[in-house]
Amino acid sequence: MRSTFHNIGLPLFTVLGLAIFWGGCAYSFTHRYETGSSDMMLRESAQFEWGGLHVNEEYNGPQNAQELMKAFDTNYNSGYSKTEVSVFRKVAGKETTDYSSEFTVSEIDARYPRAAWLQMLLDRGITIENFHEYSRYLLKRHTLVLLEDNPNLRKRRILDIPPTDDWQTYKEAYINQLVKDYDEQQKKKQKAAERTERPKAHIEHDQVKIENSRRHLGHTTKHIEYIQGTVAAPKAPIPPQAPIPPQVP
Repeated sequence: MRSTFHNIGLPLFTVLGLAIFWGGCAYSFTHRYETGSSDMMLRESAQFEWGGLHVNEEYNGPQNAQELMKAFDTNYNSGYSKTEVSVFRKVAGKETTDYSSEFTVSEIDARYPRAAWLQMLLDRGITIENFHEYSRYLLKRHTLVLLEDNPNLRKRRILDIPPTDDWQTYKEAYINQLVKDYDEQQKKKQKAAERTERPKAHIEHDQVKIENSRRHLGHTTKHIEYIQGTVAAPKAPIPPQAPIPPQVP
């Protein structure tokens, strides 16, 4: 039995109950990104599989490489299945792969050590808050190696990077592109949060208006009751007046 993994945060007793109920399940989680032009595409894919229940919680700890690795490496290493990075074209509805890379994690770690890579991104302002983001940024090393080993790809402009024969210049532009993409994603999240907050603000404003109207209605009701009580109250009898004596001419 296979279940697709999603980001979840569950209470301990719920997790234990699910672990007992789904003890025999396998859980898979796959990153898949595609970018490029209509005639040349770059595909990045990383697959993870766990033999038991996997819980991915939001990370609120320090943003440094060692703490992030302490939080995520166990799940990353135990669930890692494979990574594929390829450049392909679609002709008459068929895919033709021109370049591909299937380096192991150990090979990638040897060329771009995990701790140094993560810390470099963090120093550039990127924040990693969950396993999904952690594994995504480690996947970007595989793409960088493919570009490094195939100089011709740097001239294809698959990514939004100016062509250059100088690898260090290209690598710096690649990292800058990761930071730029991250900043754009953060702006989108901020706008989405603002759109969510606006209705809340309107609701709170309406609630205040309703409460003020209730208070005003209460005061008005009391005033009406006071007037009605005044009108309905019995009036004191008017004492008889003494007759006016006739005037003597």
